[in-house]
Amino acid sequence: MGLIGLITDFGLKDEYVGVMKAVILGRAPQATIVDVCHGVDPQDVLQAAYVLEAARRYFPAGSLHVVVVDPGVGTERAILIVEAGGQRFLAPDNGVLSFVLEPAFHPRCRILEPAAVTSGPVSATFHGRDLIAPAAGLLANGLDPEALGPEIPASKARRLEGLRPERTPEGALAGRVIHIDRFGNLITNIAAEDLPAGGAGVRIEAGGVRLEGLHRTYAEAPPGGLIALVGSRGLIEIAAAGGHAANRTGIEKGAPVLVEIRRGEPAR
Repeated sequence: MGLIGLITDFGLKDEYVGVMKAVILGRAPQATIVDVCHGVDPQDVLQAAYVLEAARRYFPAGSLHVVVVDPGVGTERAILIVEAGGQRFLAPDNGVLSFVLEPAFHPRCRILEPAAVTSGPVSATFHGRDLIAPAAGLLANGLDPEALGPEIPASKARRLEGLRPERTPEGALAGRVIHIDRFGNLITNIAAEDLPAGGAGVRIEAGGVRLEGLHRTYAEAPPGGLIALVGSRGLIEIAAAGGHAANRTGIEKGAPVLVEIRRGEPAR
């Protein structure tokens, strides 16, 4: 087994992350755990899905991604083990694995059977510790996923709606702000690949702000100036040069974003 990537909404104030890692390493002392992100907003499954999508492509084949953002913990929602694109994923069945469940990755899905990983008590509020972490340790030790639960059709796994922008009748792209990073950049769900090369002929509108074209770097605007550009995730974002775009504009996560494409510059 390669690396284990860990994504949660636990933060670092409490013991939750450390305890999960201790359980994993107790089963697989040789494992290498990468703390991808523990700052997902509480219960924000959509944000966690995008964090996973942004991170997983940089992990080598054979890696295991563990995601615990789980508003439905303790309910009848399942825990999934997914093999897709040469990697494995372990997470609640709440849509957080939507991207890797796309047919292009040829996903294979299993439902984790609690009895396969523990015979002890299971907290109704911390499946990350009592079910997901033990499963991760077993997988890291080379256990075949087949031993952890029955296979189900990938089509049965839950998927989130609204992951991709929609095309309006006029040909514009209607998306939304999916994340505000610690620098105040407003990150949207509109990808650069959906736009003309170089962003020529595009106009971005959000929260009363209208920006023409795409810039290459944050420094291409005067201090505090608002710009749109393609961020490191390949997604369109609105930024304030040397400032905090969210505070300056008052735009919040979930706000609609419209990208208009002028005639003669069709989207790809």
